[in-house]
Amino acid sequence: MLSSLLLLAAAANPAPDALGRLAAALTASPAWTAAFSQEYIPEGFDQGTTEHGTVTLAPPSSVRFDYTSGAPRVFASDGAIGRLVDAEAGSCDALRLDQGVWARLPLSAVLDPAAARRAFVVETVGTEIRLIPKVPSAELARVSVSLGGDALPREVTVTDGSGNRNRFTFTLWRRVAEPAPSFFRPALPGSAPCLPEE
Repeated sequence: MLSSLLLLAAAANPAPDALGRLAAALTASPAWTAAFSQEYIPEGFDQGTTEHGTVTLAPPSSVRFDYTSGAPRVFASDGAIGRLVDAEAGSCDALRLDQGVWARLPLSAVLDPAAARRAFVVETVGTEIRLIPKVPSAELARVSVSLGGDALPREVTVTDGSGNRNRFTFTLWRRVAEPAPSFFRPALPGSAPCLPEE
């Protein structure tokens, strides 16, 4: 799941223009919120399991997914640490996001186009930006970002090395004031935000 998520290309390559439109749209507000659905589709299947919730973005590096279907949980990143908090299970997992890890996260392509240019090779087809990691890994083979008419992400599909897909569909984008930094550092009730194991 997860995602700061391309080489400077020749003038004939439209990819920087598409990423530029995305960056301009995202920076037009200090933060954004939208409804999302996330469908996990295993390789060989046409459909998978779907979850819903709300997402909050504050470019260039803060994101929070609040899952409201199934077991409520939160995934958030302040750009330095990614945290998955499941209050019902009493668990909090944290991962330190150094520059290399952050650049490879799919969400960096949406939040930080400059980081995406460094970590991915890009192909653009119409309103779709396809990002291929410069350093192949089993966890990430391709990220596809489809833009809506407002140049904000309409769909982001993350494909791993085995062909499994995580498809995020976004609707109802709204401009919002930037939340306090603590919003992107979720914690279990009554606890401080968890830290990565060193």
